[in-house]
Amino acid sequence: MNEKIKLHPISENEYAIWMVQSKDQYREENVKNGLTVVEAQKKTDDDFQRLLPQGLKSKDNYIYAIKVEARWVGTVWFGVRGAENNRKAFIFDLVLDENARGKGHGKQAMLLIEDEVKKIGLKHIGLHVFGHNKIARNLYQSLGYEIMNLILEKTLT
Repeated sequence: MNEKIKLHPISENEYAIWMVQSKDQYREENVKNGLTVVEAQKKTDDDFQRLLPQGLKSKDNYIYAIKVEARWVGTVWFGVRGAENNRKAFIFDLVLDENARGKGHGKQAMLLIEDEVKKIGLKHIGLHVFGHNKIARNLYQSLGYEIMNLILEKTLT
């Protein structure tokens, strides 16, 4: 973990690339989580339209490139949600490139995100982790995130 990372707001051109990749990954995660490809595509399209109706200019949304030096190693997207007297940040997407994983970049990125959230005056961050993503769950729990809801499912044979 000798490399220091930084967050950089993404440009319109980077947003177009990120959007395609993020939607593809989200759809695939939903398929892994039990949806059909058709259901997962509809959920993906609906969720992105609802959360980012004006694209990169959507109010209360922050999308950053995670970089080491000038090298892009991932992205993070969080938004501000909740009633006016109960505003909270919610991380919608955090992805590190395969070759950047296991080097402490995820932990560093999360700490930088916490700093960004504090700068906009918020005191809480939430996020969702698909149940099969044990590495992410371990990372978030090591940083003090607590499970707030747990849905269990069993496949019957």
